[in-house]
Amino acid sequence: MRTSDRAWIILAASIVTYEVIAQPDELLSEAVDRYLDSRPWLTRIIVAVVSAHLLNFIPSRLDPLHLIAQHFTK
Repeated sequence: MRTSDRAWIILAASIVTYEVIAQPDELLSEAVDRYLDSRPWLTRIIVAVVSAHLLNFIPSRLDPLHLIAQHFTK
C-alpha cells in the first residue's frame, strides 16, 4: 500500500469519525451550506476546482492544486 493510499484511508476514517461524533448542526455538509449562504460563488468554485483536480479534468500546468503542491515540493 502506498503512502497516498494510507492518506485516503486516514482522511475517509477521519471524516466518518467526525460525522458520527459531530454536534447538531455541525456536520461538514452543514458547514458547506453555511459557506454557500455567505460566499456562494467562492464555495462553488472551490468545490469545482477540487473535484476537477481529483478527476484529472484540469491539465497539470493549469491545475492550481497541482501547482501549489509542486511549489512546496521543489
